Amino acid sequence: MPDARATALANSRLFHAMTSSDAQAILAAGIGRGLRKGQVLIRQAEPAAAFFLIERGYLKLTQVTAEGSEVIVRFAGPWDPVAGVAALGETPYPVTATACDAVDLVVWPRPVLADLLGRYPQLKTNILREMTAHMDDALTRLRELATLKVSQRLAHTLLRLTAPAKLAGSSRLAVPHSLTRQELAELTGTTLFTVSRTLTDWEAAGLVRSSRARIEVLDAEGLRDAAEQGQG
Repeated sequence: MPDARATALANSRLFHAMTSSDAQAILAAGIGRGLRKGQVLIRQAEPAAAFFLIERGYLKLTQVTAEGSEVIVRFAGPWDPVAGVAALGETPYPVTATACDAVDLVVWPRPVLADLLGRYPQLKTNILREMTAHMDDALTRLRELATLKVSQRLAHTLLRLTAPAKLAGSSRLAVPHSLTRQELAELTGTTLFTVSRTLTDWEAAGLVRSSRARIEVLDAEGLRDAAEQGQG
């Protein structure tokens, strides 16, 4: 009988349209690994030597631009696959992944992954689907940068980041991982000053509550209004 941990992980998008027995077999081929807060899992441009599934905690995925600036690509959390490029062969990691807090993962070294991809074609389909979704998310952010005011971008970003809490049925729509105002500025293409001023205004209006590296949405409807209309 599969244990509760494996049963929970089998709900990941990684196993979409796969039988429970296939998901369990894939999980059994992986290796458990833990990270402490601030520890780097993978580094941009290094060979993609492994593929990962997050069990607990969050990773911050970043890229360094040609000019040397660090850009936050996204945050990945429980049940999210990471480093799908390992399924494409001799390919470097496109991002650096750093633990936001304590993180537990399942790891598949690339030779093991290659064997699994041959035995379970749906696994590769799901990995490619996940990579496509990340590209769509990146295009959405680019469109927001080009067409929306800063306050709208901030509101959209906070609503996306608090979505996992909403899906889990929580009454508190808190960003589920540490998030500094500087990181929020990087995510939305603006300055720390602008983020701080906007959050202060939203706190006064009762939309959000923020503290050091933590942000909570108090009025999701009001924040959605800000996202659509640029209020706040």
